[in-house]
Amino acid sequence: MKKTFLSFLFLFVSMFCAVSGHAQNAAASETLQPSSAAQPPAAAPYAARPNAINITAQSIPRQASFAEPFDVRFELAHEPGYIVELDKETLPQGFELTAQHEQTLSPGTMQYQMTFMPFTLGISTFTAVTFELKEQAGGKPRGQAHSEPQTIDVKPVSYFKESSLRDIRPPYIPSSWIIWLLCLIVFGLIGFFAWRFYKEVRNRSRALQQTRDDRPADVIALSKIDALLQSGLWEKAQYKIFYIELGNILREYFWRRFQQDVSSDTSVELLRRARKIPQLASLLSPLRMYLNSSDLVKFAKVTPTQDTMQQDVDTVREIVRETSPRPVKEER
Repeated sequence: MKKTFLSFLFLFVSMFCAVSGHAQNAAASETLQPSSAAQPPAAAPYAARPNAINITAQSIPRQASFAEPFDVRFELAHEPGYIVELDKETLPQGFELTAQHEQTLSPGTMQYQMTFMPFTLGISTFTAVTFELKEQAGGKPRGQAHSEPQTIDVKPVSYFKESSLRDIRPPYIPSSWIIWLLCLIVFGLIGFFAWRFYKEVRNRSRALQQTRDDRPADVIALSKIDALLQSGLWEKAQYKIFYIELGNILREYFWRRFQQDVSSDTSVELLRRARKIPQLASLLSPLRMYLNSSDLVKFAKVTPTQDTMQQDVDTVREIVRETSPRPVKEER
């Protein structure tokens, strides 16, 4: 009985000690760990802090083709009530900005989409781009955000993607000796025609010197008309040669009397020149008739009559006589 009572007493004391120890440990734990109500509040999001701006996403390609545009996209978060501007001084070198588009996604987020064109070959660095947070356009920045640099491999432009394409024949470049030969031929032709012209002028000058006649122009013309009538060309029915010689006499007279070179003029051109000579004003009609008759014989092979020939000869004589200078009478 006594042993049983001692066993119950020992068990009761052990349980009391265990409960007391557990209560002390709980009190100590509450002293070391403050309650959640005493903890400081969690930090606010980055975009919610005053004057804050941040780049939340960027998209820059790692490869591009020379002089071919590519797109770059930036998404930004900022404090509402402010505006965001791109600092163009920070644009990367070797990449030309060709287009820019801004889009507001929400009061505190926006998207920048830009188009660049690369002008450098090889691996280039798309340096950091800076965005500024401002109260108004052109004002002092209140905050900045910088993008991450990105390397871009700029490759040459490929014109043909099909490797099996080839030229039908290689490009032809003339040899240098062919070019020199063509130049030699051109200069040779120029020299040949220049020499012929010089020779013709020289021969004409020599002929005039050999046939130089100091007599008056009318005397020379009338004497040559008489010599033509006595040459026998008309009697031999050489009418074309006869009219050619008669025309040469008239053209030579124009040169000696009026200094008009009509040696290569047609009948129309000769008549046009005659209209400008006052001495021939009353002789234009018979001159026209003679020129028409001469052209018919020389070019249309018309056989002239004796009367027609005599009329044409008289017309030339009349032109010479009427336009020859009159002798000046001396006053007594």
